[in-house]
Amino acid sequence: MTTATPSTRRRAAFLRRHGTALACLTALATGAAAHAQEGGGDSPYRFGLLVDAGAPHGIGLSAVLKPVPWLRLQAGPTTNTLSLGLRGGLSILPLQTFIAPSINAEAGYYFGSDYNDVVDWLGAEPSRATSAIQDISYNYVAGSVGLEIGAASRFNFFLHLGLSYVRMGVKDATALIEDATDESDITARNLTVRATIPSVKVGFLFYFF
Repeated sequence: MTTATPSTRRRAAFLRRHGTALACLTALATGAAAHAQEGGGDSPYRFGLLVDAGAPHGIGLSAVLKPVPWLRLQAGPTTNTLSLGLRGGLSILPLQTFIAPSINAEAGYYFGSDYNDVVDWLGAEPSRATSAIQDISYNYVAGSVGLEIGAASRFNFFLHLGLSYVRMGVKDATALIEDATDESDITARNLTVRATIPSVKVGFLFYFF
């Protein structure tokens, strides 16, 4: 017959008091490990559709490809209500949690269009320069950080804040410069305007499969 030692009695008492809690913790740890192993593979959602709106680049609709869980690629048409454009971009998702940060980059191009409506919206009077803003195109590169809600789910809502580098081109700037300087004997070539401006974007995406 074996006599229980004080240390053995202490261990037995500890197990009686905390046995249920230890069993629960063990079960939770086992379940978490199994979930991590299941989630360690490729995301089940790869192809989807993205819709977003923001400033200064307007509204966009993009096809989405997620080749690996931490990388999202998108491309599609855009509009700023005055002209149409095309864009492509990528998002890096470092965490596969329901709420997660993102790092985003995008490049786009807007085709030439008549921007005289902007003058009307501002309530300005027509001038000699109106002909110079009838065929304006621009391209841009944008970088942002974002907050993704549902990043690892079928439905994803996001908010992105960042900066955009914009390069705008005016094919014939003669009338525009003449109007600004009040000189009539000026000859100008194509005008290029560059600027770095804040950008904001909100949107959502849905994965089909």
